[in-house]
Amino acid sequence: MRRLLLFTPLLILATACGPVHQPPNTALPTARTAWHQAVDWDSAGAEATSVLAGYLQTDTRNPPGLESAGARYIAGVLQREGIPYQLMEHAPGRASLVARVAGDGSEAPLCLMSHIDVVPWELESWPEDTGPLSGTIDEDGILWGRGALDMKGLGALELMTLVWLNRLQVPLKRDVVLLAVADEEVDGGGARMIADEYWDDIGCSHMINEGGLGIRGVFFDDQTVYAISVAEKGVLWLRMIASGDPGHGSTPRPDEAPDRLRDALVVLDEEWDPEPQFDPALDELFFRVGDGRGGLSQAVLTHPQAVRSILAGRLMGNPATAAMITNTVHLTGMEGANQPNVIPGEVSALLDCRIQPGTSPIEVLAEIQAIFEDMPWIRFEVLNQFAGNGSPYDDPFFATLAKHMVDGRDDAVAGPIVSVGFTDSIHFRALGVHAYGIVPFEVTGDDLKTMHGNGERVSVANVHDGLRKLFAAVVDFTAADGGSPPAAAVAAPEWSPVVPIPEEHTGGPGTGDPEDEPTDAPEPTDEATVPPDAEDDTETPVE
Repeated sequence: MRRLLLFTPLLILATACGPVHQPPNTALPTARTAWHQAVDWDSAGAEATSVLAGYLQTDTRNPPGLESAGARYIAGVLQREGIPYQLMEHAPGRASLVARVAGDGSEAPLCLMSHIDVVPWELESWPEDTGPLSGTIDEDGILWGRGALDMKGLGALELMTLVWLNRLQVPLKRDVVLLAVADEEVDGGGARMIADEYWDDIGCSHMINEGGLGIRGVFFDDQTVYAISVAEKGVLWLRMIASGDPGHGSTPRPDEAPDRLRDALVVLDEEWDPEPQFDPALDELFFRVGDGRGGLSQAVLTHPQAVRSILAGRLMGNPATAAMITNTVHLTGMEGANQPNVIPGEVSALLDCRIQPGTSPIEVLAEIQAIFEDMPWIRFEVLNQFAGNGSPYDDPFFATLAKHMVDGRDDAVAGPIVSVGFTDSIHFRALGVHAYGIVPFEVTGDDLKTMHGNGERVSVANVHDGLRKLFAAVVDFTAADGGSPPAAAVAAPEWSPVVPIPEEHTGGPGTGDPEDEPTDAPEPTDEATVPPDAEDDTETPVE
C-alpha cells in the first residue's frame, strides 16, 4: 500500500496535464470484404503451408550465401501461376527476385519484402525428427525448419498473397511488388543493389517487411501484442584497439596491450550510462496496451509522464526493454593474441553499438572516445555506421495492418515499436518509403528464442491465420473499385510439389545489369522462359 501511495502524486501530476494522447489521424481504406471472402481459406492455408515447407527444405544459409536456390524455388511458384518475375545477382549464386502484379497506376506501388537467406545452425542441437532443412510437420501441427520465423514464413505468405491477387484478378489501384532478397543476415547486399540500381523501376511508397510479431503475454498474461516496427536503431560497429609494449609471455610487465584493453573495457562498462529516451512510437504502444484495462495499469500506461516516472527503472532492468530506450554499447568479441607465450603489441575488442533514431552514430562515437581521452593507448576504428530511421504510424497502411492483426479479438492490440535491430527496411526508408515490420504470427517467448537458435518452428495454424490477415490488409490498401468477386469462395488448386526454376536460368533476366528487363508473364510450361538476350548468360553455380 505504501508503494501505491508513493506513486499517487505522480499519477495526479500526469493526469492533470490534460490530453496526453493524440490518436493517429488516419482514415482506414475501404474494407474490401467481398474480396476477403473470395478465398477458401482452409485450402489456401494448406497450400501456403506446403509452399513454406518446401521453402524451408531449400538450403539458403548465409554464410556462405546460397540464396539462388531459394530465388529459383519462388520463381517456380510464379512460373506455374503465370506471374512475371526478375532474377538478379549481386554476387555469383546470390540471386534476389522481383515480381509484380500490375495495378492501374493511380497510386504508388506496395512492396511485399522478405529476405531469402537464413542463418546457419547446429544440427545436433535440434530436436529429433525435425532438423533445420526438414520442413517437417509434427503431430501437434508444428512446422519445423530454419527460417520458419526469420523469415521464410512471411516470405511464403507474401508470395501466396501475390498469387491470390493474380488468381482472383483483383482490380488494383497500386502495383503489388514482391521483393525477395539475398544477404540480409550479413551484409544487405541484395537490398542495397535493388535500392541503388533498380529503385527507379520499382518505386514503392509503402512496404511490409519483418520487424515485429504478435507476442502472447509480453505485458499481460491475457493479452497478445502485435508490435509493428515503424523505426529501427542505427548502427556503430567499432574495433577498440589497445597498444602497448610487446614481449615474452614468461615475464609480466606493465604497459602491455592485453592488460590495457582489459582495464579499458572495465572503464567502459562503468562509465557508459546512457539516459533513457522514449520514442513517441513507444508511448503510443504503451497507450494501446493499457487503454481499456482499467485501474492502475491503465492510469500508468496511458500517461507518458507516469511511464517515465514509474516504469523507467523496470524497463532499464530488463535487457530487452533497456535496449529499446537507450543507446547500447555491447562487447561482442576479442582479437589479437595468436600465441600464449607472445605478448602482442596490439589487441582489440569488437563493439556493437545500437543508436536511437534521431541520434548520429558519430555523436555516440565522440561520447565513447571522451571516456578515454586520458588513455592515448586506446583508439577506435569504425567498421560500419549508419543512422537509424523511421516511418510515421499516422499512415493508412499502418492503420490497415494494425486493424487486421487484431480483427475480431478483444484480447489483442497492435501498436508501433522501435526495433532494436535493423532490417533491410532501413535502406528503403532512406529513399522515402513508409516501411512497416510485422510477421502476422502469434508466438510465445519460447518460440522467439528459436529465431537464430535451435528448433525454429511455426504452427500450421499461424500460417493459415497469417495468410488471411496479410491478404486482407493488402487488398484493403491496394484494391480499386469495381471488379467481380466470385459468388463462392475459390479453393486452391491441387498442385504437385513446387519445381524450382532450373539452375541454368538463375542468371537469366536481371543478373545485375541495370539494362536487363523483367520477363513477360511466362506461359505455363515445364521450363523457365528466358528472353533471347539472356540466352548467352553465364551459368551461375549454386555451390
